[in-house]
Amino acid sequence: MKQILAALVIALTFLCAAPANASGDSSCYPDWKVKQTDYNGCSSTALLSPGNDTRINLLMLLHDQYGSVGPASRYSYEIVERRGEAEPFDWASFALKLGPSPAPEGDAVVEDFPFGTRCMSNLAAGADFIAAVDRAKGVTKAEKATLTAVRTTLKPECTGDQKAAPVVQEALAQVKSTNGLSFAAYLVGAAAFYDGDFSAAHMQFALVKPKASSWLGEAASYMLARTTLNEATLTAFDDYGGISEKGADGSRVRAAEAEFKAYLKSYPKGQYAVSAKGLLRRVYWLGNRQDALAAEYAAQFAQGDAAKRNLSFPDLVQEFDIKLMVQLKPEDIKDPLLLSVLLLRDMRRPDDPKYADYGTQPITRAALDTLKPAFTGREALFSYLQAVHAFYVASEPAEVLRLIPPAKARGGYLEFSRSLLRAVALDALGDPTARAALTAAISAATLPQQRGSAELALALHDERAKSADKVFATDSLIRDPDVREILLRYHAGPTLLRKLAVSGTSPREKHVAIYALLYKDLTRGFYSDFLRDLALIPAQAKRRADDDYESPRYTDIALFRWSGSADFACPAISTIATNLAAKPKDPTALLCLGEFIRLNDLDPRFYGVTRSLDDQPEKDELGGSLSQFPGSRFSRLDAYKAVIADPASSAANRSYALYRAVNCYAPAGYNSCDATEAPKAQRKAWFDQLKRQYPASVWAGKLRYYW
Repeated sequence: MKQILAALVIALTFLCAAPANASGDSSCYPDWKVKQTDYNGCSSTALLSPGNDTRINLLMLLHDQYGSVGPASRYSYEIVERRGEAEPFDWASFALKLGPSPAPEGDAVVEDFPFGTRCMSNLAAGADFIAAVDRAKGVTKAEKATLTAVRTTLKPECTGDQKAAPVVQEALAQVKSTNGLSFAAYLVGAAAFYDGDFSAAHMQFALVKPKASSWLGEAASYMLARTTLNEATLTAFDDYGGISEKGADGSRVRAAEAEFKAYLKSYPKGQYAVSAKGLLRRVYWLGNRQDALAAEYAAQFAQGDAAKRNLSFPDLVQEFDIKLMVQLKPEDIKDPLLLSVLLLRDMRRPDDPKYADYGTQPITRAALDTLKPAFTGREALFSYLQAVHAFYVASEPAEVLRLIPPAKARGGYLEFSRSLLRAVALDALGDPTARAALTAAISAATLPQQRGSAELALALHDERAKSADKVFATDSLIRDPDVREILLRYHAGPTLLRKLAVSGTSPREKHVAIYALLYKDLTRGFYSDFLRDLALIPAQAKRRADDDYESPRYTDIALFRWSGSADFACPAISTIATNLAAKPKDPTALLCLGEFIRLNDLDPRFYGVTRSLDDQPEKDELGGSLSQFPGSRFSRLDAYKAVIADPASSAANRSYALYRAVNCYAPAGYNSCDATEAPKAQRKAWFDQLKRQYPASVWAGKLRYYW
């Protein structure tokens, strides 16, 4: 039952509020960098830092303190599939990796949970009741059978559609003994509780005589408090699970607090003591008792024995973030672990210097230093916080080296963070030992996400040093597939791509290299190279299925076997490339290359491929340095303009070019063909030219607007 009640508490948490520092929605895209100065929800690293989700920072420190954090609730987190460890990660994926979800435990939660949180304790509580009945004295055999049978058949829905109490009351009319009536009263109270009739439930639990059974007396005392708490919440939440304007019933909240404390006084080591303490946190939250709530959380995080907590650390961290984290200020906390997490949060600043003066300013170094006494005995943690401030806020990497002397990492997230931050600071200073330090951080990585974060840091170093070849060397320590792919897509030159097209570490890596090579050959004007590189496509390669949402489009290498189009008659892409290699300004070939781009959704404004190959990341992100692939990208609009202006263009080519030039702006006036914009007057001029010079063409007949 304790596990079920733990699930109850965390489930209630999620129904009531949204996490203060939770991950973003499905549109959150990770920033591929180690120096995360601001929070975006899905860009945390194993380096304790301001840009991390506060929950991740706290969970890493808890893991350091206790060696493990326990399982994450299977209802608390979305399971996120990751190919590698380097990808900047979100809370959900980390919580499940550091605290794996427990295996399902029968129907206890699976069936009950969807129907309301009250029902989540039904099956476990039923087993406790039946065991107590079996042990009870002064209860006849027939009464025990009746009590057991009624409790076994009690399967509430907690929906209000089907009431349990009438059935229970009818069946229990057979129970006559004094002790049996106490069990009956408890059972009627349980039925009323699951029905949501909290007044009746409270009355029935109060009728239970503690002397009838030691378990019965304790359970009734606990359920009295739990019933009152549920009654207090009737006005607390709106229809969407948020806090209502009215809030909780203050008098019932206070009554629930008194009843929970009475239970804990009578049963300090009782069967439900851990759960009662957990529900007390809910009482303090509903009563807006932040001081008491903070003290409870500090006590829970200081409790290493999982049996004395009602939640595992991942779930407790989640609850803490929702209920209290956002309201806390450093001056409210003395606990060094919680204080360090708040200080990391308060060192955040916008990634873009343009917005540096917006919002709350980061904590100053002077204000940080005044908190040093709170870290007595945790000096390494405090000096790390000072180093973080120097690096992320003051931009003084040399100060990092003073605060974090060279030392061999000994495991744990703090020690790893100290080692990696020092290595990253060396890199920022251009120190020749930086690469060795980053390599050492990889070697020291033993815990989830550590190696990936160190690999990302080393890959960033090699890219900035124009040594991306080292990432793909046979003895490279950088194994993460996503890190390698990003460099292939955005940064690699043709020589490296050709090499990886043959020697990539996986079929997918080879396909990424082939696609990037052929795509850039073709869209950068290297037509002869494109024709030679076509031989790299395996004979068995097939087009990516339209409903294949797992394989990215930049692995669809069979695309480059395109056979042509019929609307505007074009040959195969190989023939188009052959014609362009012989005559780069050939009007028909240019138009047909445009058709290949258009019909395969390869325009720059299209999300799929162009974002992954042409939209260079920010300069401080992986793949953000100057591409080693020469040339500028093919523009459909420029091709149309060239054909329109070419006196050698045929009427068929020029009319189609005019039609397509105008359609670059369909249907909303925004250019989908390249990143430039043409004034509306120019679009009208193309429209008028088509209608005036080629009125009989099929394209003039189709074009109705100029947008």
